Amino acid sequence: MSLNALVPFALTAIAGAMVAAQPAFNGQLAGHLGSPIRAALVSFTAGALIMLATVSVVAFRAGWPSPERITNTPPHLFLIGGALGAIFVTTAAWATPKIGSGSFFAILFAAQLIAAMAMDHFGLFGLEERSVTLMRVLGAGFLSVGAWLVVNH
Repeated sequence: MSLNALVPFALTAIAGAMVAAQPAFNGQLAGHLGSPIRAALVSFTAGALIMLATVSVVAFRAGWPSPERITNTPPHLFLIGGALGAIFVTTAAWATPKIGSGSFFAILFAAQLIAAMAMDHFGLFGLEERSVTLMRVLGAGFLSVGAWLVVNH
């Protein structure tokens, strides 16, 4: 594997491990605050403040996007990622304490892979088309069987 591929692979693995901890912390926060929606709000507020600081440092060096670039961005792109993230974080904070982290992620990964393969196959949301192959279907099937085993045993 080349260094160009190794770095994103390693960072993705690290991010995956971090994401595995997020629902546990947000589930605890939901218990303390009495609501997964409140926990999600706190999580997103903390994340927004951290990203504001990060973007400010980067913008100091690289500059901000031009007003033209901002106004030419389709409006839904400013909302949909955050909305989907809010649904994920709220669901994770609510479901993880009820079904456990392993079951939550087993179901999540299987559903993500199946949805992602459909998005790739049909080129949805501006993605380049990548055909579903027999091996990909088998991989998704094995992952789904694995998810079922984690949830039910």
